Amino acid sequence: MGVANSKKVHWVKWCLVSFLFLIAIAFAAYAWFVLWPTRGVPEAEAVDEYVYLNQGWGTNEKSDLRQGYYYSPQGTSMPQGASANALRYDWFVHLELPFSTERFANPDNMRRWRFIVDPEATLANPDQLPVGFTKHFNKAIGEYVLDISCAACHSGEIHYTKKNKRYAIRIDGGQAMHALTDTSRGSFAAVLIASLTDTLLNPIKFNRFAKSVLGKQYDNGRSTLKQQLKNSLEAFLASKQNNPLRHLYPVQEGYGRTDALGRIGNTVFGDHLIDKNYQQGGAPVSFPFLWNIWKFNWVQYNASVSQPLARNIGEALGVGAQILLRTESGKPLPAEHRFTSSVDIPSLQKIEHTLQVLTPPRWPEEIFGAVNSADAEEGRALFQQHCVGCHGPHIASKGRQISEAPLKQSPKDQWLIDTVSLDHIGTDSTAAQGFLERRYDLSSTGVSNVDMHNALRPLQHRKLLRDVRWRLSEIISLREKQALEVGQLPQLLSNYPSSDTVRDITIPRAYFNKIDLALKPFLAPTFSVPSVKNKPKQPWNCDINCQMEFLIWDIRHGEQGISLALNTLDISTLTEGEALNLVGIMIKNRYYADHNISYERQMCLEGFGTLDLPQQLAGYKPRPLAGVWATPPFLHNGSVPSIYQMLIPPTQRTASFYVGNREYDTVHLGYVLERGDSKTAKGFLFDTRIKGNFNTGHAFAADVKAWQTHRQNPQKNPLPKGVIGPLLSEAERMALIEYLKIHRDNTLNDTYEPDDCAQFGKNL
Repeated sequence: MGVANSKKVHWVKWCLVSFLFLIAIAFAAYAWFVLWPTRGVPEAEAVDEYVYLNQGWGTNEKSDLRQGYYYSPQGTSMPQGASANALRYDWFVHLELPFSTERFANPDNMRRWRFIVDPEATLANPDQLPVGFTKHFNKAIGEYVLDISCAACHSGEIHYTKKNKRYAIRIDGGQAMHALTDTSRGSFAAVLIASLTDTLLNPIKFNRFAKSVLGKQYDNGRSTLKQQLKNSLEAFLASKQNNPLRHLYPVQEGYGRTDALGRIGNTVFGDHLIDKNYQQGGAPVSFPFLWNIWKFNWVQYNASVSQPLARNIGEALGVGAQILLRTESGKPLPAEHRFTSSVDIPSLQKIEHTLQVLTPPRWPEEIFGAVNSADAEEGRALFQQHCVGCHGPHIASKGRQISEAPLKQSPKDQWLIDTVSLDHIGTDSTAAQGFLERRYDLSSTGVSNVDMHNALRPLQHRKLLRDVRWRLSEIISLREKQALEVGQLPQLLSNYPSSDTVRDITIPRAYFNKIDLALKPFLAPTFSVPSVKNKPKQPWNCDINCQMEFLIWDIRHGEQGISLALNTLDISTLTEGEALNLVGIMIKNRYYADHNISYERQMCLEGFGTLDLPQQLAGYKPRPLAGVWATPPFLHNGSVPSIYQMLIPPTQRTASFYVGNREYDTVHLGYVLERGDSKTAKGFLFDTRIKGNFNTGHAFAADVKAWQTHRQNPQKNPLPKGVIGPLLSEAERMALIEYLKIHRDNTLNDTYEPDDCAQFGKNL
């Protein structure tokens, strides 16, 4: 018996030691994967005074417009693709950090992750969560869930220390600095999952959590809450998009960036549809600033989207709005129930209209110091010489404004955005090329090619009719300016249907024939129209002959061209632009049908009657630059830390630097630079030698001779790839910097008042 008992005791001890050893190993592995990497997360930045610039929303933290933008929900939730297992709002508020009793959502902890948290709670934000963190009621589960709005990524803050006082200057509509979508070790997302895991597995922590969440319902709801928390955690861990083995995002996003279009595509077509649609990203981009974007005729870095509502629906889907594309068993939904989503379109309209009165931030001289007016005037001349040609703004003609955005109040509100080719601008091409190269299969939704054609044809037809009217108007205007005959063209234009608030407009072929006949006296003998398969490409500056060529092609081949273009589309292999465009149209059509929205009101909700038809070009847009001083780092991928470095040759730009410090450099217009070889810096190490992070292009680097010969004959003497201007002197760089502190694109609309869409028709 003694020997047996001894062996039993020995075995129990061995098991206990082994168990404790395994626990120690698990804890060590957990600490290595989750806790140890957070040592590189910078501390919360101390602030003595918060400053809210007057960008049309007042200077008070609690102004209605500011609070409405910050905390209006979009219908999003986390984790993506899991409506029933969404992270509840109260869970997020009461969740604790791993191995700690500190709340995960503690303002200082969220500030460490570089989220912006206001100094006190408000009625719209009673739990003092970060800007853009709000809630919406999920009818499927009967609870409020955490909702991340566009303000989370499109609100900025810069810090400045003056006389030992640290100011935090809010840049509304600016660039965020957090890493919300980054799932690498030690990231916000990784620690959030670790917090959920620790809460679920630690009985003491779970009890505290359950009592905080359930209150008086603790006894009855504890077990249900634990199961719900488990389901939500499993949904987070089951995310195929963020599975490290898939390696979908090989280039770390880091602070201030997200792989925007890649993540939207993977969310909508992978998470919500089929695995084969998952595509590798590898092209993180900075969060773009938002003031004046409602005036642009093309948005996104690659100038791919024209309609405001389409842009906002895509953004909401990328952040986690739910959309049911198939049944749980993988079958298509009945046609009448397809494309129902959680996207909150009325709230998106509210946010959009709030942004329409947002103005660019003005240089705060009382904090940063006065602008040198003499240097700024010299910089103004340099800006006109070297920058305005691309960055504009370029105001549309009346005819083009009516064609592209008929509900805008005037042409001054329609800015034409060029797309600069990759060969010319020379910046990192990964984002632009990925958008063109990725393909998605939507056939499992049950949508056929015929369904797709039926959804797109009305928009294509309306665009054709608008283009004919616009080009006819342009030709009349240009001929009159040149004192040339206009013949019957004005009468034909005056009789042309102009209503854009009626769903179906048909123009008889005979009317197009009349326009064709009226144009013939003005055509040169050598004039020839390209065939239907060779539609001319729109140049940036379209003169009278160019307009004539387009107009005649439209009236002779336009309708046939629409059919040819639609027939090239295959529902099983759509480009990213085509696929997102189709889904956006279907979501809107479902919403309009379910809520009996009149067509006239639809046009307003979508944004000025703008049509939702994408553009697919290999290039990037040069946006207008008012307020650009407040938006570092620069280029679409955030690879250049200051405006000063945008003005020097790329070979002289800093190759690696840390992102995470908000202290502002008023001399170079960027954050105070901490180079990659720093031994003490914390944050995200940005390495520009990695594809996707290249800091090449947009180079002022041409020598005197090359620049002179180029200016004499740009076509015969093109500059090298990526070179856009001459090598600037140090004085010229500093003068441009001084001017960019005060540059305004257009001050006429600083008091713009958005239209109320309720006045555009009534529910049917």
